[in-house]
Amino acid sequence: METTQGRAGSATEDRSASVVLECRNIVKDYGRIRALDGVSFGLRKGEILGLIGDNGAGKSTLVKIIRGALKATAGQLLVDGKRARFRSPRDAIRAGIQCVYQESALVEQLSVRENFFLGQEVLHSGIVGALGFVNSRRMHAESHAYLERMGFDLDVREEIGSFSGGQRQAVSVMRALYFNPKILLLDEPLTALSEKAKDRLEEFLIEVRDVCPMILVTHDFKGAVDVCDRMIVLKHGRVSGEINLRTTDLSKDEVFDYLFVHM
Repeated sequence: METTQGRAGSATEDRSASVVLECRNIVKDYGRIRALDGVSFGLRKGEILGLIGDNGAGKSTLVKIIRGALKATAGQLLVDGKRARFRSPRDAIRAGIQCVYQESALVEQLSVRENFFLGQEVLHSGIVGALGFVNSRRMHAESHAYLERMGFDLDVREEIGSFSGGQRQAVSVMRALYFNPKILLLDEPLTALSEKAKDRLEEFLIEVRDVCPMILVTHDFKGAVDVCDRMIVLKHGRVSGEINLRTTDLSKDEVFDYLFVHM
């Protein structure tokens, strides 16, 4: 079992394990309130890293800093070992960081294919494209082929609002993956989904983790244990515990106990 107290030199260990994203001593103050107090961890290639904690633990603040929506008061963010300074979410996207939220940013009146390319529409080539005409045929073919390859057989011509919550969330995740992100942030993506939808989406995340490492932010640590390779616990803005689910000898119940104690 790994804990923050027992992991001297963890930054060196993380670098040797091919870290793609590293937070070093991240601090965030709101006036006199310290939301994050020296948070450090690394996201490694080929893994899903769970970030858990109760409401107010600092999870949302940390995600906003990683995706460029907030600026840290102190500390460093590194992508592939290089210092990253994000002034906006657009900067984070350019660096290869995509985010999927609990409430997916989909427009229910638009079709699946239109949502799939929302904000990044495919235009015709030449003068027609320069005039802003969208290539609907190509968007249809590419979104259908990608969803089908990932195991979701959806009619991309239908409005996204006609599909289940699990299907809509799957479209959100796959839309993010389609544009080849280096890192995927998943902020409570499984909340309010049916058990069947959760199971399918969890299977999908596990299938693609080698292509795109992920940080899964959640307060539901019991559900996250089935998906994550490692889990970090935030409490009052600090890392209070960490466990490697690939190497631990603990039973699932013992893992639950460990996480509960550190939350």
